[in-house]
Amino acid sequence: MNHLVVVSHPREDSFTMNMMRTYVDAVAARGHDVVVRDLYRMNFNPVASYEDLYWIRDGLEAPKDVAVEHEHMRWAEVIAFFYPVWWISLPAMIKGYVDRVFTLGFTYGHSPQGVQGLLPGKKAIVFTSSGSTPEHFDESGKMNAVNTAIQLGTLEFCSFAMLAHKHFAPVGSRTKDGMVDSWVEDVHALVKEHF
Repeated sequence: MNHLVVVSHPREDSFTMNMMRTYVDAVAARGHDVVVRDLYRMNFNPVASYEDLYWIRDGLEAPKDVAVEHEHMRWAEVIAFFYPVWWISLPAMIKGYVDRVFTLGFTYGHSPQGVQGLLPGKKAIVFTSSGSTPEHFDESGKMNAVNTAIQLGTLEFCSFAMLAHKHFAPVGSRTKDGMVDSWVEDVHALVKEHF
């Protein structure tokens, strides 16, 4: 299978980046092909312009950097997102990627029956992290908010089949001994289960 990995974290040695590398190594070990789009290291511009949002309506070509991302997405059978949850949402880099790349006419369109996803047959898997405890994240409704934004409001809206959403918590000062090793095992288990 072809995996497009979209990752966002400003620190290259971060937990997010390390989990992404774990995933890439695991799927590659199973014979899959992987392309990583490291939004910070590639200096991705997350700011959606008029051209980004209306190129298809105006009969134009997609902006060059967006067209490159579209080609990666066409190639991919699976898209994997890796990012920390900031303010119960996608960080600006991931949100900007979605705003600029998941565009009308490419990932979704309108039909007489309503909005229609244009990328059927594609799968998605999401890996997020936060400093909050899992119990607090669930009980406060924050996990539902995160799932609504990425799963329901983005991926399933565009007809991706959602494979899994693994949330790592608490990451940071409250991470206890053994947690990271357990989370690495979780990534390997998800790869084995789905691929």
